[in-house]
Amino acid sequence: MAMTAWETFVEDRLQEFAAVRLAGLSDSSIGTFVQAKLDDEIKRLHNPTSEKSLQLFRDFAGVDLAEHWAWNNYPPKLVRERLNQYMKLRGDVVHRSRTVQTGQSQAHPVKKEDLERVISFLKELVKATERGLYATLTCHS
Repeated sequence: MAMTAWETFVEDRLQEFAAVRLAGLSDSSIGTFVQAKLDDEIKRLHNPTSEKSLQLFRDFAGVDLAEHWAWNNYPPKLVRERLNQYMKLRGDVVHRSRTVQTGQSQAHPVKKEDLERVISFLKELVKATERGLYATLTCHS
């Protein structure tokens, strides 16, 4: 659920920033075209890795968040690596095929501590993303 929340956050913020950028266009056909492209990209965004997320923000929000994704002991490269690891773990958990024999149980691959770590990471990533988006808004206003 935590990684799905990240996906929803990316989608919503992209839509919000694209709407602001597109509102300034004098040719509405260009805006319609760009909005349709964004809608297509969002429909295909099932795994918002760092590369996909950063590229979408560059393309549709006009923001390069790469260097904004940093806090405390997390430099941008580590943030991108962690996000990718967590997205991979999400995929592994969602798409794993479990063969459990009758009467046996299988331990879940995500422990409580893992989930707490992911949620803490995502909270900081959202804050860093918001700081980057806000910095871009104040530079362009």
